[in-house]
Amino acid sequence: MSKKIEYFIKFLIGLTFVVPWIVIPSSYIFPFIVPKILLFRSLVLLMLGGYILLLTSNWLKYKIKLTPINIGVSLFFISFAISTFVGVDWYKSFWDCHERMLGLFTIFHYIVYYFVVTSVLKDWKEWKWYLRLFLGAGFVVMFIGFLQKFYNPELLLNRGGDRVSATLGNSIYYSGYGLFLFFIGLLLALKEENKKGFWFWYAVIGSFFGFLGVFLGGTRGALLGLMAGLFVLCVSYLIIIKDHKNVRKIIAGLMILGVLIGSLCFAFRKTDFVKNIPGVGRLVNASLFEGTGNTRLMAWEIALKAWQEKPIFGWGPNNYYYAFNKYYNPKFLEYGWGETWFDNAHSVIMNTLTVQGIFGIFTYLSMFGFTIFVLIKKRKAGQLDNHILAISLAFLVAHLVAKSLVFDDPTSYLFFFFFLAFINQSTELKVQVQNSQIKNNKKIINKDISIGLIIITGMVILLLIRSTNLLPGKANKATVDTLRSFELGSVTTTIEFYEKAKSYPSPHIDDIRSDFARTASSLVANIISNNQNKIPEIQELLNFTSSELKNNISLHPRDVRVYISLAQIVLNQFNITKDLNYLIEAENLLTEALVHSPKRQQIQYMLSSVKLNLGKIDEATNILQNSIENDSKISEGWWRLALLNYQIGKIDEAKKIVQQAKDLRLKFDEQGINIINGILSAD
Repeated sequence: MSKKIEYFIKFLIGLTFVVPWIVIPSSYIFPFIVPKILLFRSLVLLMLGGYILLLTSNWLKYKIKLTPINIGVSLFFISFAISTFVGVDWYKSFWDCHERMLGLFTIFHYIVYYFVVTSVLKDWKEWKWYLRLFLGAGFVVMFIGFLQKFYNPELLLNRGGDRVSATLGNSIYYSGYGLFLFFIGLLLALKEENKKGFWFWYAVIGSFFGFLGVFLGGTRGALLGLMAGLFVLCVSYLIIIKDHKNVRKIIAGLMILGVLIGSLCFAFRKTDFVKNIPGVGRLVNASLFEGTGNTRLMAWEIALKAWQEKPIFGWGPNNYYYAFNKYYNPKFLEYGWGETWFDNAHSVIMNTLTVQGIFGIFTYLSMFGFTIFVLIKKRKAGQLDNHILAISLAFLVAHLVAKSLVFDDPTSYLFFFFFLAFINQSTELKVQVQNSQIKNNKKIINKDISIGLIIITGMVILLLIRSTNLLPGKANKATVDTLRSFELGSVTTTIEFYEKAKSYPSPHIDDIRSDFARTASSLVANIISNNQNKIPEIQELLNFTSSELKNNISLHPRDVRVYISLAQIVLNQFNITKDLNYLIEAENLLTEALVHSPKRQQIQYMLSSVKLNLGKIDEATNILQNSIENDSKISEGWWRLALLNYQIGKIDEAKKIVQQAKDLRLKFDEQGINIINGILSAD
């Protein structure tokens, strides 16, 4: 029976490789993430059930060994767990949101995945086949990206973008996946004995498409990671193969050629030829002080400030968002509204430092450090293959460099923990179990697994799958139906759909509420303008939405987005009823939001408008003046202040403000230009 269970687990391990394929655009909110996570967690729970049965059958054979890599992975999880419960929002740390779904609960599944894989797959013969399977599954993803680039830019919601994402939904994820596939394909090719056979060319082609994927995704972090990895790979072989002078010369020549090509690309970076090279053009023309490069740098500065406030265990996983709001730099708006909301520092290093503190960054780096230490130690002892050493070192460095400039995702966690499991098993002494058995004078004997234990374990696992994956999945799908029901025009019907979505137990009820409120708020004004008879129904919808968002405030009292969303709903209620109590409520909500993000212009602009309507002219003026003092380059603050003065009859003061803005040579959008022209033309 134990053999059958082991085969079952190995089959499930193979199935995890197709998780990156899963995307269901028409059925899920965030269809590139949610179905992947739900499937992966279900597969891991099944693996866990089987692994528990194996442990009862033969503890010595399947138990988790005390290895440096196992210790590193365990410490990382312990750090993640501690920071979750001492951070500012444990609920968000534990569950995360639909967009990422990488809270403690999901991370637990990746850790289980690592320990099961490294405990069940034992020798190179097995690992070779699983690496081939992983490479083959990855090739499918890379090939879809190839089709998006050269055949159909609209394929799988790619929306005609120059950078492709295939089934992953994000070019960052795609490039990172390609980086991994390049190195494991290279490992399989180098380890293949028959250099003319099918499996050699299978590995070469898979590696090539992984290499191509790094460029098609166009992620600068992955490109830098590739360069760093190739450098480590070349240096490793130069050290290892001391007796092969000709090969060493070839490697040295390739390194010089690589430096030369890189230098030429940088020297001619402004030419169309270099700019049009996928990925390379973005990399060599990147600047830390312009565009998104500067916003990333500012996000890292915020990460450091936030870390100093909570240096040991951090703000809690997935809580960088709160740190960003508190230390928000008004200069972000100089790059557009889309650059004013960050839920991640766009660097695993900086993000981990913020959300898990110094202990967290130590445990994260320890997974790399312990692994590199073990690789080098085993090679010195003559217990490790040269190719495994060189390529493992290269990939670990490449992955760390890449993640230093981006963030982790479901697929990156999948291949990272799988690769750590491979290295852990490859560097483990094969005689460990035998020595233990000799010491205790025992033989390997598999105990019988009772049918009763199998049934009980199976039932528990299936119940967990249903409650933690199937029901939340149904809630997510029902939310899609709810949002579509707005098109039907019936508030009653929409609320019924929403109540159905709520009826499925889901830890992401906060996301469901927010999605519902966001859609309702965006459609209200349009419905009112087109059909005055629907105002009573709209009032019902607004009242209902308001009560739902208040539940989110109770759950996430620091989330400024919820305050802003609720304030917009309340202001819609005021526009319909003209009841000043709604204005006062909106004022209180926005004032509280400003406490959690003191320099965020969006809140300041909304609050100043509310205070003006309440007759609090001095307060409204001071808020806008403060926004200008925070960053005088934001034109919207100027035209809003000018408009306020115009509205209260201070036309000369309004014109003076407009002239000050013009003296600063600020650029105004269409709305600002129309308002300024109206002020200047007034008598």
